Amino acid sequence: MRRTSLFRSATVATATLLTLLTFSTGSEAESRVSTTAVSGASGMRSQSTLSCTLTTGPGERISFSPAVSSTPRSVSARGSAQLNNCSSPNGRQSRIRSGQLTLSGTGRASCARASGIRGSGTVTWYSGPHRSGRIVGRSALRPASNGSRGYTPLDSFLSGTIVSGLMQGHPFSGVAVPTNDVRRCYGSGVGYVQGRGRLSVA
Repeated sequence: MRRTSLFRSATVATATLLTLLTFSTGSEAESRVSTTAVSGASGMRSQSTLSCTLTTGPGERISFSPAVSSTPRSVSARGSAQLNNCSSPNGRQSRIRSGQLTLSGTGRASCARASGIRGSGTVTWYSGPHRSGRIVGRSALRPASNGSRGYTPLDSFLSGTIVSGLMQGHPFSGVAVPTNDVRRCYGSGVGYVQGRGRLSVA
C-alpha cells in the first residue's frame, strides 16, 4: 500500500517509495500475503519480540509525490497505518496490543524498484486493542536504504531498524499487499497506496 505510516504514531518520515509491486489484487493478493507475508516474516515471527497485523485504516493512505510511475525519479512519501492484534512470541513485549505508525521519507522510485531511501517513522504503542488503553512507549524507525522487493512501495518501508525508544536496536521486517488498484502504475502512475499485511520486530 501506499505510504503513510508504518510505525510511528509520533511522526515520521521514512522512505517510502519502494520497490513496488507485484501488481496483485483481490484473491491473488490475499493468497500471496498468506504465503509470502507468512513465509517472509515467519522465520522472524517464531522467535520475535513482537508480531502485529498492519492495515491502513479508514481515511488512511500512504501518499507519493509525484506519483510513482515507470520512470525512475525522486519521490517523497508520507502517511500512517495501524498495527493491531499484536503478540509477543518471546514474551518480552507482552504489554503491547496495538500501535499507530506514521512515516515520511524520500527516495528514487519506479514501478519496478526503489533505492536511496531516506526517512524515518514513529510507532506509538498501546496496551489495548485498536489504540486503546495506555501508551506503553514509542519507537523511532529507520528503513533500510536499499528498499526491498515486495508487493507495494510500502514494503520497502517494512524493513529496517528501530533506532531509539522502545525496542531500540531491534530489526523489523514485514510485507503487505495493496487493497486499492495499483495496476495503473505503468500507465498513469500510482499516487497513493492502501493495504494490509504483517510486521514483526525481532
